[in-house]
Amino acid sequence: MLVDLLQAAAQTAQQTGPPGGAPAAHGPPAGGFSFAEAFFQLVQFLGYFLAIGALGFRFGIVRRVRGMSKESQRILRADNAALLGIVGIVLLFVSYLGGPYLQSITEHKTFVEMLPKNIAPFQLRMAMLLLALIGFAMVRTSSSLGWTLAAIGILIAELQPVYTSKLSGKVNAVHVLAASTWLGTLLVLSLIGIRRVIKTGAPGLSRAELVFDLVNSFSPLALTAASIVALTGLTTAWLHLKRVSALWTTSYGIALVVKLVFVVCVAVMGAWNWKRVRPSLGESGSELTIRRSATTELTFGALVLIATSVLVTLPSPR
Repeated sequence: MLVDLLQAAAQTAQQTGPPGGAPAAHGPPAGGFSFAEAFFQLVQFLGYFLAIGALGFRFGIVRRVRGMSKESQRILRADNAALLGIVGIVLLFVSYLGGPYLQSITEHKTFVEMLPKNIAPFQLRMAMLLLALIGFAMVRTSSSLGWTLAAIGILIAELQPVYTSKLSGKVNAVHVLAASTWLGTLLVLSLIGIRRVIKTGAPGLSRAELVFDLVNSFSPLALTAASIVALTGLTTAWLHLKRVSALWTTSYGIALVVKLVFVVCVAVMGAWNWKRVRPSLGESGSELTIRRSATTELTFGALVLIATSVLVTLPSPR
């Protein structure tokens, strides 16, 4: 199925140009946009959201919940989040290896020829992702070691540009890490935490109180990560825009405005959850309310990912 998907995307790439924004043989895609590149960027973002979100759920939420009962521990089993981490790592491999594979098809070259010229950083990232995959897979048999390996692997892989790239690459790496910590952890919290509490809550276990503890543990993590997202996002925009008029005179600027609109929607929903929904948690039925509001926040988050996937394929204003 994966090969069929890549081959289907290859047909698109033949019309729009190869991933990475490189000009195709018959000329560059209009405006520098590539559907294939945007697709793999979106897959990459989803991969980091799931992998880093699994780590955020394990270390930033479950570990902070006060005195969980055995019933609570059963519902919030760590290996449930690790499964999402594995899915995230697989998506990351697809995103990093899928682009060169498509280029090898469209340009009739070998897969090895399409790999990055500076191969050492690429090999390091692949090795770290493999380490993270092994770590997530080990969680079921050795929880402590598995989570440690997963954390080391994914953080080194994601933050690699911090010590190998220019300023814009460094800022972007931190931006993605913070966004994944915020919305990725919220995604895992909704799927593995709130959903399972509502679905499997047993007699004698207060679902509302457990959700209250989960959300309270998530709030400091979310506020810190959201602040970093805002700071790094503004820095990235300043580095790429060059001038304010580029916001409405260039395709990059227009795409950025669209993204910012969705980001504001996410921030508003996050503030609503924190100020209005969170204080009501602990009451009967409040767990259903936070689930609905978190779903809305994640929906806008998904739109931010799509807009960002398009944005990064467009040329920066000159």
